[in-house]
Amino acid sequence: MSHYQTLGVDKSATQAEIKKAYRKLSMQHHPDKGGNEDKFKEIADAYNVVGDETKRQQYDAVQENPFANFNNMGGMDGNFSDLFNQFFRGDGGPFQQQQSRGNDIRVQLHISFSEAFYGVTKNFNVNGEHITIHLKPGAKTGQRLVVHGKGSPHPFNSQLPSGNVIIEISVELNVENIIDEKNNIWREYSLPWFDIMKGTKITINSLDGPLAVMIPKHSQPGKVLRLKNKGWPDYQSGIRGNLMLKLNPSYPDLNEEQLEYISKVHKIHNGNI
Repeated sequence: MSHYQTLGVDKSATQAEIKKAYRKLSMQHHPDKGGNEDKFKEIADAYNVVGDETKRQQYDAVQENPFANFNNMGGMDGNFSDLFNQFFRGDGGPFQQQQSRGNDIRVQLHISFSEAFYGVTKNFNVNGEHITIHLKPGAKTGQRLVVHGKGSPHPFNSQLPSGNVIIEISVELNVENIIDEKNNIWREYSLPWFDIMKGTKITINSLDGPLAVMIPKHSQPGKVLRLKNKGWPDYQSGIRGNLMLKLNPSYPDLNEEQLEYISKVHKIHNGNI
């Protein structure tokens, strides 16, 4: 099954369509929601490739012609003994030109949403070697870290350097906090419609802990409040985006007396009183 089939999109899908499909499937198969963990990881792995334009181009190229690199190395059309001699006598033949160090090892590192936000230290073994990495706050899905010289040794020349370990990050989806490309965190909060319109004070559970928020008078349902510097941290600079809080109205059941008051307000608003 291709990565596109895993995400349920066509090969011609736009990056935005791929991202939308990934979010939908991640929520559907998230282990915290009773989903299958293996399926969740499969979806994340597929998005790590086709969700990145550069890796998607490389993936598409291999899918279209899996023998492209083989042909570039001469295939089997030339003289095999010449190809063998070039390879082993070290005169810069095609194999040596393409592989000046050992192979890279790719590792998929799955971290929780809170680990990505606060930063975390992870330890693991690759090729029998212990590796420790320190992730700063603000890691995102698709981010890659390179540990130089910890990959596979060169298969034919021990004097050449080993490859690298390439760590690809996959952050668990958090359905309550959606992060955009500007490191803003988008959340929704529901409260009675009359509290939205008359203004009130609420307390939300943010990533920084309880946070008091003032809703100004004459707000409208669907209004988005911007709370500066309460969003996702930039991995390099540490500068945080904003928390974008969308106000969703709820409509509680009202008794006859309460409905009568609303009728009076409606008449006053229309100038009938």
